[in-house]
Amino acid sequence: MLRLHGNDSQALRPHSLVLHSCYSAPMSDEKISNNEAIDAALHLDGDPKNVKQFYEDWAKNYNVDTTSSDYTGPAISAKLLSQYLPTKDCKLLDAGCGTGLVGMELQALGYDNIDGFDLSDSMTDQAIATGAYRQVQGGIDMMRATESYLEASYDAILSVGVFTLGHVPPEALTVLLRLASAGGLLLVSTRTHYYDQTNFQQVVDDLVDSGQLELLQVIRDAPYNNDGDGHYWVMQKAG
Repeated sequence: MLRLHGNDSQALRPHSLVLHSCYSAPMSDEKISNNEAIDAALHLDGDPKNVKQFYEDWAKNYNVDTTSSDYTGPAISAKLLSQYLPTKDCKLLDAGCGTGLVGMELQALGYDNIDGFDLSDSMTDQAIATGAYRQVQGGIDMMRATESYLEASYDAILSVGVFTLGHVPPEALTVLLRLASAGGLLLVSTRTHYYDQTNFQQVVDDLVDSGQLELLQVIRDAPYNNDGDGHYWVMQKAG
């Protein structure tokens, strides 16, 4: 059972490949993960072109590497969503779906109306092969996702393993918020080092203070993988 803490303060548009927005790399070259590929991913420079190419090359080994790292983010996130959204036919978006690990966890819990997107086509090819998704698109930059997806279209949006060093800026949260329907949920994981080195908390606070969302739950310093812990955020769009 998940241990919950108090508040710690559809339709697709025609496909368009847009590579945009950069996010700075980690503050140092210090080793973060004992897995060579995972460590390299955490030291990307945030340029979508480079991130995309990295995952195109890593896709064939991604599941093996993450499994060997005891990656629990997808399972924890899916179970957490089920506590807030028990309706199984609700419209879900897996933002940054990768090879479909989150989708498979959601499918195992009975969810059957899941869309997904990712920057890497090779990763989404594997997500499609899982059979967990209704529709999947590759080549989507999260910062420009509203150019490919209708706003206010999803009952819940999950983004697991994406808000991590060298990948997307915390401001990507505002893009996901636009895709959620009024009263819809956002469930996001953040690696602890990402949280510590970025303004993610400030972005959340600003959205809360402006009345755009409510922070329902934060599970801090929870299991993520064998390199370290993560935080799991449950937020609700105003409406």
